[in-house]
Amino acid sequence: MQNLKDFEYLGERIEAASFKETPFTHLYIEQFLSDEHFDLVVSQKQIKLPVHKTTQELIDTLLDYGWEIQSFPGCTTSVQDYLKCYERNEWPIDKRVEGFGIALGLKRYDDGAVSRLVEYLNSPHFQKILENKFGIHRPNRISTAIHKYLSGYEISPHVDIRSKCLTYLININTDPRCEGLPIHTHLLKFKDEKRFIYDFWKFNKNYQTDWVPWEWCETETEIRQNNSLVMFAPSWNTLHAVKLRYDHLTFQRTQLYGNLWYTDSASEPEPIYYRQLDIKPLPSQQTT
Repeated sequence: MQNLKDFEYLGERIEAASFKETPFTHLYIEQFLSDEHFDLVVSQKQIKLPVHKTTQELIDTLLDYGWEIQSFPGCTTSVQDYLKCYERNEWPIDKRVEGFGIALGLKRYDDGAVSRLVEYLNSPHFQKILENKFGIHRPNRISTAIHKYLSGYEISPHVDIRSKCLTYLININTDPRCEGLPIHTHLLKFKDEKRFIYDFWKFNKNYQTDWVPWEWCETETEIRQNNSLVMFAPSWNTLHAVKLRYDHLTFQRTQLYGNLWYTDSASEPEPIYYRQLDIKPLPSQQTT
């Protein structure tokens, strides 16, 4: 840990932060990284890329710079499929989503300080702070990486699968215009007619959760601020979502993305799909 001590203030900020309760229990911390560390990250050559003329050129540069296309919800791993849809603006349509993107993870760190930052965010020291803050007692593993997401990436409202015990996101976008663009994580709540789904997920833990249509929900807030952190323990009411439609040739949505995953789960619960929950309350009985 000796060479990681410069980043221990991040754990201290989490320990000192107060929980927000709307629309669900979460931590939200602005200016999470120090100015020095934030400027270092967003100016690093692998992260702040030059403007590109085509998406193919952008993807080629990312791969050359140490990024790898990865399997990720709301994304495809096929560059060919992605480019075909992106260039035609014709996407597979689902009741819940309008398209898909490409997610890339940075697998090679050319800057030592950035490498140590990610190492600290994957360290037992940081993991223990998160466990204590959220009262997590079951065995788990930590996983943190730097991600970029191209336009089209979309995950409709959902609560995370039950094998995940913590999620956090830190915005490290390289363009100051990012805060005004539709590229951010939504925190949502169900509309009144769908609130019964909360109870179903809360009291039926033997069933897996599922994505639901956007129109079933209302956005309470978006995590727009650059260098901000949002962190929460997935539960029956932690609805969140994202939909990207932006010019990724200028800059790309970039995040430090981390999770804690339970390691004592033998298998995932039985699935139940959103269509099975697409019901409406019975109308009130009319008196005569």
